[in-house]
Amino acid sequence: MIGPVNALDPIRPAVVIETDAQRPASAASSFAALLDGAVAALQRADVTAQQVALGQGSIADASVARAKADVALEVAAISAARVSAAVNALLQTQV
Repeated sequence: MIGPVNALDPIRPAVVIETDAQRPASAASSFAALLDGAVAALQRADVTAQQVALGQGSIADASVARAKADVALEVAAISAARVSAAVNALLQTQV
């Protein structure tokens, strides 16, 4: 017989891009913060996966951490693609 499944703890935000109330100094610093958040999310996912492998963690927690990391990487990839497309459009503009 399968036992009851306990409820998960509330999910924290996957990535905090800007922690300062001030505007970022530049677009580069915003993108760097986005990448730092993605790296941190990947590291958390790796730690939770290691805990599951050692029998100390929950598969649900590992799955949530991996999903958060995937979302953070997807946001970073889409942001980079949009910036690249915008720069490409500017470079093709005839003056």
